[in-house]
Amino acid sequence: MALGDGVPALASLGVTFGGFSPTAMDGVEASKEYVLKMEELQAEKKKAAERKRKLELARTSKPRNYDDGQGTTWVYVLVDDSLARIVNCRSEQTLLVIPDEIEGYQVYAIGPDACSSNDFVTEIICPDSIEFIGSCAFRFCPNLKRVVFPKKVAEFSASWLSHCPNVEEIVLPGRLDRITLSVFDNPGVRRLYVGKHVSIIEPGAFQKTKLETLAIDRENPFITTDGVGVYNVDGSVLLAIGSPVERYEVADGCEVIGKKAAYGNEALKNVVLPESVHTIDEFAFSHSGLTEFTAPSSLETIRMKGFYYCQDLERITLNEGLKTLGNSAFEESSLSSLEIPASIEEIGISVTASTNIVHSGPDCTLSIDDASPSLFLDGSGGLYRREDDGVHLIQLVDATVKQFTAFEGCRVVDDYAFAFHDAIESASFAEGLVSIGKSAFRCCSRLVEVELPDSVEEIGYEAFIDTNLTSFKIPASLAKLGKNALVTQGAHHGDQVPSLRRIDIASGNETFCMIDGMLCRREGSALCAIMFTSSASEVRFPDNLVSIEDYAFNNARGIEYLSINPGLNAIGTAGMTTWCWIEDIHVEVSEPIEGRTTFDFRFPDTRKGIHGISMGLGGASWVNVPGIMAQYDNCVVSAHDYHSPRNPDSIPIYDQVKMILPRLKDPILLTKVNRSMYERLLRNYIVEICVDVARHDDRGVVDDLLELGYVNDDNLEQIISEVGRLQDAAMTGYLLEVKRRQFKRAAFDFDL
Repeated sequence: MALGDGVPALASLGVTFGGFSPTAMDGVEASKEYVLKMEELQAEKKKAAERKRKLELARTSKPRNYDDGQGTTWVYVLVDDSLARIVNCRSEQTLLVIPDEIEGYQVYAIGPDACSSNDFVTEIICPDSIEFIGSCAFRFCPNLKRVVFPKKVAEFSASWLSHCPNVEEIVLPGRLDRITLSVFDNPGVRRLYVGKHVSIIEPGAFQKTKLETLAIDRENPFITTDGVGVYNVDGSVLLAIGSPVERYEVADGCEVIGKKAAYGNEALKNVVLPESVHTIDEFAFSHSGLTEFTAPSSLETIRMKGFYYCQDLERITLNEGLKTLGNSAFEESSLSSLEIPASIEEIGISVTASTNIVHSGPDCTLSIDDASPSLFLDGSGGLYRREDDGVHLIQLVDATVKQFTAFEGCRVVDDYAFAFHDAIESASFAEGLVSIGKSAFRCCSRLVEVELPDSVEEIGYEAFIDTNLTSFKIPASLAKLGKNALVTQGAHHGDQVPSLRRIDIASGNETFCMIDGMLCRREGSALCAIMFTSSASEVRFPDNLVSIEDYAFNNARGIEYLSINPGLNAIGTAGMTTWCWIEDIHVEVSEPIEGRTTFDFRFPDTRKGIHGISMGLGGASWVNVPGIMAQYDNCVVSAHDYHSPRNPDSIPIYDQVKMILPRLKDPILLTKVNRSMYERLLRNYIVEICVDVARHDDRGVVDDLLELGYVNDDNLEQIISEVGRLQDAAMTGYLLEVKRRQFKRAAFDFDL
C-alpha cells in the first residue's frame, strides 16, 4: 500500500531544507513565528487534554457489536450517547482499516488492548477521527509490519506496539510534538514518517535507529531532514543522525552539532563537518563508531563528553581556533596521541582519561602548542594556566602518577585539580604556592602525604576531604582553612578510624594553635576547634572555645574525661560525635537548666553506651543537655541483659541499679517514657535485683528500693527466700528486720 493510502493528510510528506525560524538551542534564538506556533500547539494540547478528561467522566453504554461486512466485528461503547469508542475487534484480515464511524457514531478513541493479540494483521490504518488511543492498543500482533496513526493524536506510547517484533514502518501521530527513544522500542522499524507538529527531538532519541527511510512533513515549521540528518528548520543545528550510515556529511550552514546527535550510532565511522560548525554539544558523538575525526577550522567548542566512549576512535585532528575542550571530551576512546592547538583557552577534567595517550615523561604523546599564551603541560602530568596572579595548576591529567612534584612557579592549585585521582599517593609544592582551591584533593583515597611550603595562605573548602593523610603541617602563613578541609577518610562517615592522626603547626603561624589535642583557630579572643587528633585521655575545653567544626571529634578514640565549657555555643555536623567510652563527661552551661549549671554523666561501658555518648554529644548543633540525658537514660535501661546474663556487652545488675536509683530520686530532665522504662524494669526484675544487691551487701540500695516502693509487701517474701539461698545471714537478717519493722510481720522464720 502506498504511503498516503487511507491517510490523505500524509500526501504532503516530503523533504524540505529551507525555512524561516530556528529552534531555540545553543545560542540560536527562536523567532517570533516559532514562539507563536509553539503557543498555538500548546493551546491545542491543553484543549485536547480537557476534552479527554470530560469524555473519561462521561456516561458509557454497554458494549455493542458491529459487523463491517468485510470480515471484522467491532465491539464498541457509546460515550455520552454521541461518540463511539472501540473496545475490541475480531478479525482475520491482514489489512485492518479502523472505521471513522460506526452506525452513524463518530469513532473518537481506541480503548486499551482493543486491537491486540491478532495473529493475522500485517497493517493497521487509523482514521483521522481518532483522538485518543488507550495503552497496549495493538500489542501482541506478531505479524504486524505497518501502522498509520491518526493526525489528531498528540502522543506516542511504546505500549501500543509492545511485543510486535516485526513492525517496519510507523507513521507517527499527526499532533505528536516530540520524538523520544521509545519510538524505537520496536527494533525492526526501518521507515519513519514524522508529522508537522514535531518540534522536539529529545537528545539521544535516535540511538537505536535502524532506519532506511526518514521523512518529515514538508509543512513542519520546526524541523527538517535530508533523509539522514534531522535539523532545526533553518539547518543551523543538527539534532540527530537518523539512520545507521557509515559516513555522513553534515549540511553546509550547520553551526551546532546538537546534544547526543549521533549518540550510540555504532555504524557511523566517519563524519565530515562543514566550515560553519562552531560547537559540538554534550555527548554529540558519544558511544558512536567513529574511527577518526578532523575538526573544521570554524570549530570553537567541544563540550562535555563530545566523543566519550568512542572505542574505535584512533585519530583526531584539532583546529587552530578551538577554544574549549569539555570534561571527558575524548575519555574512553582509543586515541594514542593528541595535539592541542595554541588557541585553546579551557580544558576540562578527564579529557583524555582511559585512552592510550601517554600523559607524562619522555614518551609523552599529549601536547599543547608552545605558542599557547595561557595553557601548558609540565611533562609530569600537570596542566597549568598562566593568569594575572601567577601560574595555576588546573589538574593532574596523568591518571597513573603516584608521586607528583608541582612546577616550581605554581602559585595556585585550582578547585578539583586532583579530585578523584585514583593513584596519587604524595604531592609536594615549592615555596611560592599561596592557595589551594576547594576540593582540590577530594576523594584521593591513596593520598597519604602532602608537602606544603610556608608560603601557603589559604586552603579551600573540603580540600583534602576523604583522603588518607596521616599527618598534616599547618604552614606558617596559613590564615584561612576552609570548612571540612582536613576531614579525611573515616572522619567523614565515621565507619572506620580516621587516617589523620597528627597535626603540627609551623613556627610563626598566628592563626592556629593546638590545645589538648585540638587544632584550633583563633577568632579574635575566641577559639574554634577544627580537628581533634590526640590520644590524650583528658580533654578540657578552654573557657574561650566558642565553636566546633564539622566532624572535629570523629578522631576521638581514647578520651576518658571530657570537660565542656559554658561558652561553647555552636557545634557543626557530627562535630562532637566521638567513638569511644568516655568515663566521665562534665558539662557546664551558661544558662541554668532547672536550676543547675553543671551536669556530670557516667554512661555505662557498653556498645550502646558508646553509641549513646556519640549521639548525645554529636546529635545537635549545641550542647544539648536534655538530649545527652535522654541518651544516658536509654543506655542505662539497656545496660544489663536480663535474658542473656553472660552477654559480655552487659554490666552487672548491681551497677545498673546504682545508676537507676539516683535518676528516680533526683529526676531532673527525666522524660515520662524513660521514667516508665526504669519503673517497669525495677518492677519486673526486683527479685534478681535484690539478689545481686545482697551479693554486694549494700543495705543503702535496699533502703532506696524500699523507700521508692519497689520492695514491698507483695514481693518481700520471695526476695527473702531467694536471698536466703545465698546463705548470707547478714543480708537475710536485715531483710527480716525490714519485714518486721516496715510491714509489722514476725521476723522469725523457721525455714531460714
